[in-house]
Formats: sequence, structure tokens, C-alpha cells
Amino acid sequence: MADSVTPAQRRLAAALRALRARSGMSAAALGRELGWSQARVSRTELGQRRINADDVAWWAEALSAPQDDRAELEALLDEAGRELRTWWDIQAAGGVASRQADVAIFEAGSASISNFQLVVPGLLQTADYARRVFTLGAVSRDTDVNASVAARMRRQEILYDPARQFDYVLPESALHWLLANDAAARRAQADRLISLDSLPNVSIAVLPFTASPPVLPTDGFVIYEIPDRPLVLLETLTSELIFADEREVEAYRAAFAGLREASVIGEDAHALIRAVMITDS
Repeated sequence: MADSVTPAQRRLAAALRALRARSGMSAAALGRELGWSQARVSRTELGQRRINADDVAWWAEALSAPQDDRAELEALLDEAGRELRTWWDIQAAGGVASRQADVAIFEAGSASISNFQLVVPGLLQTADYARRVFTLGAVSRDTDVNASVAARMRRQEILYDPARQFDYVLPESALHWLLANDAAARRAQADRLISLDSLPNVSIAVLPFTASPPVLPTDGFVIYEIPDRPLVLLETLTSELIFADEREVEAYRAAFAGLREASVIGEDAHALIRAVMITDS
């Protein structure tokens, strides 16, 4: 499976591994102490499973960790539950085009993805629409828009993998934004949405203006159902937030389910897409 571990999770896993190494206890011996298999110990140290508060507490207790080490692990656990990357962090790490590859890793590691966005989501965008999104979203002029669009188009190949499920909710307002540059581009984007909704593993719902949403839809979010370590990604103008805390992931699952329940699907969704993006073009 692709490496979908966040940097904060890797730091926590490395700290647990270092603590065991300093103690002189082997992975097999620690597994016996915890009642875990050696494979589970190894997966924990490699960041291949989600590490929760109980894991950290049991690990520290089994190794008789000093208080300073326990405090460091608690701090890393908090970090792994919520991770922030700013625009400038992303630029320093290779830029927006490179970040597309990072997101593709999350997608490749997910059994299913639930996506609520205030604009047409990246995997559903035409190249023209994506170009406008990257241009408007650039905080500075450092973004290589053409490279970012090309990377996003490559990411879209995963939609045709039947082993993964993609569920989308778009507010009707997302259809009204004039991000496609002209009537032909808006028509192409509408056609793409309707075409992709015909795939057996893709479902696109639209939340109409007339709906009564069960939660306040203030921000877009993506839920990546990565086995053993699901996470939620939120993007703002200048940063992105990753939540891996179980309670927060579950809250976003409930929010998505409610938004989808209030939405229209199938031909009703297609009719709304056509009415806004084609008829009114």
C-alpha cells in the first residue's frame, strides 16, 4: 500500500521505536508484554497503523518510560491527531504541483473517499476549471499552474479503479461559481460531472439551495478511509489541516452523511447541474 502516513504520525512512530531501542527490549519481548504480535509492534513502529492514546500509554508503561519521555510522546500524539501545513510549508516542500503527489498517496491508500467542497472537487475538474482554481488559489506568484494542472489530471486516473469508492456532495453554489472561463468550458465541466457520476464507484450528490442541511456547511473537507488510520483533510486559503483523531473523523463522517441525506442524486442531480451550468450559460 502507498505510504499514506502523515509526517506527524511518522514522528510519533519513530519516537516509540527509539524509546524501545533505548530500553534494550526487543520487539518480540515488547509484544509479549503488551499481548501484541511482533508484527503489530513492527507496524506501530513503522507508522503502518493508527496509534491511539491507549497504545502510547501501554507502550510507555511496558517500557517503564521516564516522565520526560511520556510527556514527549503525549505531545507527539496531540500533533499526530491534528497537523497543520501552511502555504509556505508546501512551497518549501516542492510546491503545489508536488503536493498533488502527496494527495494522490492519500487517495491510493483509501478504500473510499467522501468529499464535500465549496467548488467542484479536484478529481472531478476539467483542465480549464483546474487552471482557474490554481490561479485563484495562489497566495503568491510561486505556483506553477501548468505543472499543477498536469499533476491533477494524472491524479484523476484513480477514479477508474473499481476497488475504490468516491462519494461527493456539491452545494448548488459550487455549480454557480464562474470558475470555468466561458460557456463552452462550463458545459464541458457539467458534462464531466454527469459522465463521471455514471461510473459504478463514483456518486455525485448536489445540495440544493432549497435544502435544509443538518450541519452548517462552512468549509469543504475530504474524508480518506485509509485502513487503520482514516483522516480528514481541510484546506483554507493559506493552509491545510489534517485531523486523525477518532472523534473528529467520526464527526466529519456524521456531517457528510447528513449533507448527503439532504442532497439530490441521480437524474435529479443531473438536471440541476444542467440547469445551472448549461441552460444558464
